[in-house]
Amino acid sequence: MRSHEPALRVPDAAWDASFTRLSTALPARFVAHHEGYRRIRPAFAPLVVSSAAARVMWDTTRTCMARLRARASRALADGSGRTLESLGYPPDEASWLASLHTPTALDVAGSFARADFVLGPDGPRLVEINVGPTVGGIGILDRYAEVMDELPDAADLFRSASPGVRLPRPAVAWGSALRRLTDVPPGESRPRIVLAVTDEEADIPIPHDAAHYLTAQGFEATVARTSDISFDGARAEVGGRRADLVYGCFTYDEVVTPRYRAFVEAALACHARGGPVYVAPPLFSLLGNKAMLAMEDGEPSPDGAGGVAVTRVVTADALAWARAEREHLVLKPAIGYGGRGVVIGRAVPADLWDERLGAALARPHVLQDHVAPVSLDLPVPDGRAPFEVGIGCLYVDGHCAGFLARGVPAGTGGVANVHQGAFFAPAACEPLDEHTPAGLAVSGSEGL
Repeated sequence: MRSHEPALRVPDAAWDASFTRLSTALPARFVAHHEGYRRIRPAFAPLVVSSAAARVMWDTTRTCMARLRARASRALADGSGRTLESLGYPPDEASWLASLHTPTALDVAGSFARADFVLGPDGPRLVEINVGPTVGGIGILDRYAEVMDELPDAADLFRSASPGVRLPRPAVAWGSALRRLTDVPPGESRPRIVLAVTDEEADIPIPHDAAHYLTAQGFEATVARTSDISFDGARAEVGGRRADLVYGCFTYDEVVTPRYRAFVEAALACHARGGPVYVAPPLFSLLGNKAMLAMEDGEPSPDGAGGVAVTRVVTADALAWARAEREHLVLKPAIGYGGRGVVIGRAVPADLWDERLGAALARPHVLQDHVAPVSLDLPVPDGRAPFEVGIGCLYVDGHCAGFLARGVPAGTGGVANVHQGAFFAPAACEPLDEHTPAGLAVSGSEGL
């Protein structure tokens, strides 16, 4: 990246001046689709990622995903589960994961991810890979782009503020990836995709919006509880109709519960008999395990601007060093979601840090170099305020499917995660050459 080029910016002064109106109208219109969207906190108007930063983040994401897939393959190769136990999986879960390993399952597990970057003083640094179906980012970003189009003059204002820039619509890349996994010949019929959800999440808007935008990509998509999906030999059905692909919208902690684990096993058995592909955890969890970022494999570690923040597995031998380096470290559980269990050393007192370090020995955690986020002044209803912003790069089947921004007020020491109170916005950028699928609406202006 060129030092004078900001990684992320507000489109321009005209957009800034409009923010008082849009900061009220845009989230209100977004939430009007479903009250459940209040949890996402869509409080920012769209931002723009520079072309240089977008390229750095995409190259790092692509490189890291290739390494994670190779490491996951080696971890699963012996079938015993011993390597998986060292990554934090209890023995029964480790052996279960090992038993599910097939080339197809690992290929599917490595096809959907979001790489999270902190915007530090030397540029973006990768701090985490969240591997999974990513329906949240997809449904939310497509809905946000549509809401912008619904607001009078908002889309035109954004385009005039940054000529040529459009918001990401990742359902394009997502639909292309899912079509590859179905056996329905192009043009014969609309492949039927079933998004399987837990009872607890059947009424939240995210999977329903994902289904809505998949339908626009030429599928017949529906959301169904796991209890409403049946398997018979090589056939999967919901509502008495065939499913051409079953897509599980679960986190790992949900899928290992007996009820949903039985569903996963039935879906995988159906596929093994020649039925539809099952896209879901649990193998997603292995590629998203934070200890995988710390595994040594003899390859040079990507570092510097855009590289992976140095990550180490917590061991008893490292505790003294970790106590001394508290202000420069972040503690994270190897298996975790939504920012839960993450401790930023400089944000907590020394005694609490010591307590969390000691507790981390009970189940694998990692220590990661703290990337000090730069502060970015963003428009707020009464002027501007500094925020620390992270960028998520969506990876779909080897393609970049767009970016999203999440921010917390500068100086609060918060974790940039919507589950931890962060704010959300889409981020537009220039297209990323051959790695952007045809038709993906991520374009940009010259001179970013």
